[in-house]
Amino acid sequence: MEGKDNKHINTFRQSKVKPGESVEAHLEGWIGEMMGSGDKTQHNGQFILTNERVCFYRKGLLGEVFETIPLSKITSVETLSLMGYRVVRLHTSHDELAFKTFEAKSLFDAANERLEELRRRPASEPGTSAAAAESIPSKLKELAELRDAGIVSEHEFATKKAELLSRL
Repeated sequence: MEGKDNKHINTFRQSKVKPGESVEAHLEGWIGEMMGSGDKTQHNGQFILTNERVCFYRKGLLGEVFETIPLSKITSVETLSLMGYRVVRLHTSHDELAFKTFEAKSLFDAANERLEELRRRPASEPGTSAAAAESIPSKLKELAELRDAGIVSEHEFATKKAELLSRL
């Protein structure tokens, strides 16, 4: 269901994933229009589907582009697949995100199928976020054990520890 990992998806996983959130699918492509300006500027990056939201993410030298739509706010989804060019257009009551890609049809279709599955599921139980927050101390303990065993470096430990603590 996922395209190959690149710097955008790796950075997203490290800095944008919320507690209890998981990346379900991602595709490489772009938003905006070729030669567009303003809010129509073309940005190359990743379409990312998580169990909670759909995002477009691009990390560059001069900053980042991050657009997100909660799954619960999506009112309709349109897709187009024509001779290798594919578009998924997500609508909300007041917004739209059009993502374009040349990814394989099988990856594109699998991502859209997973999107529809997630949209159809019942709303998550209250307290899910609290349960995820409670597991952070145990994750920190496991991380320390990995560091002590030499599996992760001190730098990797410090980076992940900071990320986990920011979620509390």
